[in-house]
Amino acid sequence: MKTSVKTEVEDPPVAETDADERAERESRLPQVLLTAAVALVVAAAAVAGWFGVAWFNAANDDSLAYSQVRDEVNRVGVAAVVTMNTLDYRKVDEGLADWEAATTGALHDEVVKGKKSSRDAIVAAESVTEATPLSSAVSELDDRAGQASILVALRVKVTVKGEEPKDKYMRLAAKLQRTEDGWKLYEIGQVPYLQPGQ
Repeated sequence: MKTSVKTEVEDPPVAETDADERAERESRLPQVLLTAAVALVVAAAAVAGWFGVAWFNAANDDSLAYSQVRDEVNRVGVAAVVTMNTLDYRKVDEGLADWEAATTGALHDEVVKGKKSSRDAIVAAESVTEATPLSSAVSELDDRAGQASILVALRVKVTVKGEEPKDKYMRLAAKLQRTEDGWKLYEIGQVPYLQPGQ
């Protein structure tokens, strides 16, 4: 008796046509583009958020505010020290008025009190002094108390009637007070300094 064995033969896989592949690729393309666009939006939002936080922190940083006050003190202090060492006998009243405007407290009172004698001496000597700042530094700053100290190095060109102009080098220590009209000098003095060539 013969037994017949039946074998099942699988159908060969059906090859996808070019049209089917193209259709599948085209249906995946919008998904890829959408995913990339969402990723870009998320990245942009993260970067914008980081910059926003960094800007907020910088704007509310106490050290930044302190630095700005120090820069202001340095700028105003140097200008005031230069003013106090610049005077031209041909514009003496204007120069002495600048001295008054740059000072406060006892120094201001001293400038006002000695105005006439200073004016007479400067006009008689036909004196001209012109200060140029060389360097400066804020040595102390108490922002709450409105007090500051500054060191300034100057070159002062001095011209007196009948003499050749001479350069004089000075180092000055000055103290400033915050007033309703801004920072003003209330004390100024020379720091001992050996002149070049001496």
